[in-house]
Amino acid sequence: MYVLELPWLLLLLPLPWLLRYVLPARHCRQDAVRTPFFQQMAEATGQRPGRTATQRPVGFLAHLLNGLAWCLLVLALAAPTRLEPPIEKLQPQRDLLLAIDTSQSMETTDTGAGLSRMQAVQQVMDTFIERRRNDRLGLVIFGDRPYTQAGFTQDQSTLRTLLGELQPGIAGPRTALGDAIGLGVKQFASSAAQDKALILLSDGRDTASRMPPEQAALIARQHGIRLYCIGFGSTEGEGENRLDEALLQRIAHDSGGRYLHASDQQELALAIDELDRLLPVMQRHLQHQPASPLYVYPLGTALGLLLLGWLANWHGVRTRAGA
Repeated sequence: MYVLELPWLLLLLPLPWLLRYVLPARHCRQDAVRTPFFQQMAEATGQRPGRTATQRPVGFLAHLLNGLAWCLLVLALAAPTRLEPPIEKLQPQRDLLLAIDTSQSMETTDTGAGLSRMQAVQQVMDTFIERRRNDRLGLVIFGDRPYTQAGFTQDQSTLRTLLGELQPGIAGPRTALGDAIGLGVKQFASSAAQDKALILLSDGRDTASRMPPEQAALIARQHGIRLYCIGFGSTEGEGENRLDEALLQRIAHDSGGRYLHASDQQELALAIDELDRLLPVMQRHLQHQPASPLYVYPLGTALGLLLLGWLANWHGVRTRAGA
């Protein structure tokens, strides 16, 4: 589509003709030669004194070229523009960070489907990632220490691949819940999203953190990050392998989030469905329409016509001079 950015400038089109009408050109005639004895010379030679010829008006061709050039100059000033088809984009307004427990206890096969806890988490989370196509997602794992697997991205394919490569004990056999939250807060430092949520999944209790989980949760809240904690596994374990539901509930509550529990793969899928309900996709519809300026074409043509008009006028003057 073609538009004029400054269409009101087209009002300048009749300006030269208006000026010619209001301020017409002055025509004057005068003696070609002034001498004290000019009249006597004319009488002696029997010649009648002549007058200088006024300059002949500019020819029709020159008038036409100049008029067209003016119209094109005004058109160039009006900024003709070609509008390209609009480009639409959905901009995510929520960043989600997945923090997955990879401690040694995640190899336990008590999910009810013959799968280890890690395998069940991978299957359910893979589906969750696929459903969140319009969110930016990140991935952190934690055992003895937390590690960033992927920063915030919309590349679900890469994220799902990284998730599928996780193994129990890959980050150490113990569980550093507080440090995982702290690393998550750092990941959100560069996020400009309106809503920030950290989904923390663990099957045990904090056994290796340098930062207490409660303190990390308060820091997360100060940065506008809500914790959604999922306790996965049995609450009847012993020692370090026993799920600390009370801790997960506290840190979720302290950050303004929510705690969910799942004892097997089916319940984990239901918990993830609940997260989908609690955290609906947030996105902003953006539209941009590229524009290509076209003023150079009428401007270049106008300059060419002015040059042709000048050449035509110059040729006429030389022809009259030769005559």
